[in-house]
Amino acid sequence: MKPISLDRLLKIETARMPATVSYPADDMRINGTPRRASTPVIDFQAGSAGVGFWEAEFGAWKFAYPLDRSEVFHVLKGTFSLEGENAPRQEFTAGDTGVIPAGFVGTLSVLEAVRKMYVLLPRAAR
Repeated sequence: MKPISLDRLLKIETARMPATVSYPADDMRINGTPRRASTPVIDFQAGSAGVGFWEAEFGAWKFAYPLDRSEVFHVLKGTFSLEGENAPRQEFTAGDTGVIPAGFVGTLSVLEAVRKMYVLLPRAAR
């Protein structure tokens, strides 16, 4: 992917950017076979932020968020929920903004096809 310049005003044509498509692994899938697509606009690298778009179809799966980053997201369309091993279920719908903390372990359930914009923030060394 060609790096995005942050030194000038720029309209980013995300429709022309390649998406990485994936499906939950069989041992992680709870229901459905949801297609997921991630389109990074700025790739996350250790010590710097990343930005992009993520979308998924109906379904649910277990997941563990990486320890080296947290995510701030804004839901553009659809509805999904997150439920952590030690956190109550939270539902997010179009217009909502939320955070997935570094190391979060739980279940993601897409209730209505979802699209969100995300910002990945490196976790501070402890």
